[in-house]
Amino acid sequence: MSSEAYIIIKQNEYMKKFRNAGATDPMRARPLAELKIRRDRIFRKMEDKDIFKPGRGPETYFMDQNAAEEFVEARRRRTFYMLLLIAVVAAVMFFLSRR
Repeated sequence: MSSEAYIIIKQNEYMKKFRNAGATDPMRARPLAELKIRRDRIFRKMEDKDIFKPGRGPETYFMDQNAAEEFVEARRRRTFYMLLLIAVVAAVMFFLSRR
């Protein structure tokens, strides 16, 4: 499995754990240990993007639903444009090779 695929799987797993625990607002924030999530590099990057925010209690976090949806949508857009770019490059290479 590629490292990019691993990162996407872990990101999705983290968001699913927060959703399943109902930790989607400051009042329902949960400790990471309760969610069985380590504060690893992937989590910290998502925290930097304000997907996971500190709760009101010490060492608690919640997921910002809107930020999570925007994050997933941006990931989809990047994938779409990357595939579009690959298709254009393949088409250009095809037409140039026929000369």
